[in-house]
Amino acid sequence: MCAMLACVHNNLRRYAMIQRGDLVVVAVSGGADSVALLHVLHRLHIKLAVAHLHHGIRGAAADADAAFVRRLAHRLGVPLIEERVDVPARAKADGISLEMAARVARYAFFARAAKQLGAAAVAVAHTADDQAETVLLRLARGAGSQGLGGMEPVSHRDGLKIIRPLLKIPRAALIAFLKEHRLRWREDATNCDPHFLRNRVRHEILPLLEKRLNPQIRTALLRTAEVLREENGLLDELTGRALFPNAPKDSTVSVKKLTAWPLALQRRALRLWLMHAGLPAEHLDFEAVEAALTLLKSTRGTRSVEIGDGWRVMRRYDQVAVENTAPAAAPQWELQIKSHRGVVKEKPTQPGQLPSHATLSAARVGKSPLVVRVARPGDRLAPFGLNGTKKLQDIFTDAKVPRDQRDQIPVVECRGEIVWLPGYRVARGWEVPTARSHSLLLTLRIS
Repeated sequence: MCAMLACVHNNLRRYAMIQRGDLVVVAVSGGADSVALLHVLHRLHIKLAVAHLHHGIRGAAADADAAFVRRLAHRLGVPLIEERVDVPARAKADGISLEMAARVARYAFFARAAKQLGAAAVAVAHTADDQAETVLLRLARGAGSQGLGGMEPVSHRDGLKIIRPLLKIPRAALIAFLKEHRLRWREDATNCDPHFLRNRVRHEILPLLEKRLNPQIRTALLRTAEVLREENGLLDELTGRALFPNAPKDSTVSVKKLTAWPLALQRRALRLWLMHAGLPAEHLDFEAVEAALTLLKSTRGTRSVEIGDGWRVMRRYDQVAVENTAPAAAPQWELQIKSHRGVVKEKPTQPGQLPSHATLSAARVGKSPLVVRVARPGDRLAPFGLNGTKKLQDIFTDAKVPRDQRDQIPVVECRGEIVWLPGYRVARGWEVPTARSHSLLLTLRIS
């Protein structure tokens, strides 16, 4: 076994990247790194499939890359999945950089490919050079110790297992391997475009640091990343035990619990919890975590901060939650109505809590339809057992219902009047007068 194959084989075993018989999807762009990865894994007799995404950026050159990868997969006898995405259009629509849009599109494609094929993991061709560049970029952005740990040999993104078998291998060694075995690859002209920040680090900053500061700067950055990654793993494990004493991980976390800890632990715990809640690690730089920490100091009932790329951290009284702000589907409810005799009094719990049960006077409703709709600003209810009317807004405030949830709470209306707020009370004048009176038993639940 040649040195390259032995090194990759050792990485696969050391980090338990795959098990015997696993199918691995290899992300292949056609460039030297991904082509080398595919050849090495193929020579190690791993069950493979190839995934190639056309980003819609480089015109004829990208078309030629796709054709090259197609021929390569055919020659090796490896199944191929390919797609085409208009990344520039997505970047413009989402208001994000071209690099970010391309990365989001790639990993979404990899996830689809892995699911379609039933693959255990997706292998990407990040090298030791990529790791050094990543650490330097994160240092420049003010990342803490977690960010300076760089990329993990094995990571997970939205349920997708991502492995990096080349993470400790310099790019020069891969080029030497390809040349030694007379293997062809494609050159991407955009890898030299200084418009992209990573290219400036690769072609300008790192060479300058090697020349003027430390000839072994890449090795030093890699060593620092590995030490910090291992230390962070231990600290995250200890913090996780305190933050999540019971599995599965909670979708919310107590402000009182977090603020009882020292600031350094607050930062680590909040970042760890946000990652478990689904927020991508690349959004969790120092500024993002600090923005989330401001919520812990707020005295207002409901506040939120935008973290980026459609994610928001929301504080609702003593609880903090993380949410994806992509438009949610409109709520759907099912109202069941049965003839009944007597009263079913609903014990007030939380306005809007479902499922809920209540009875209305059958005589008062008559043949009029009952309508379920969302609560609206200005809505009022005349609660049975109380004098006058109350704004639903005041009822929600008294019950500490988060402001951002109020416009999704159902009410039941008859002849233009709110007759029941589920989880709270029926309206005065619509109650069942006696235990022997005919009534309508209402049950409202999410359909």
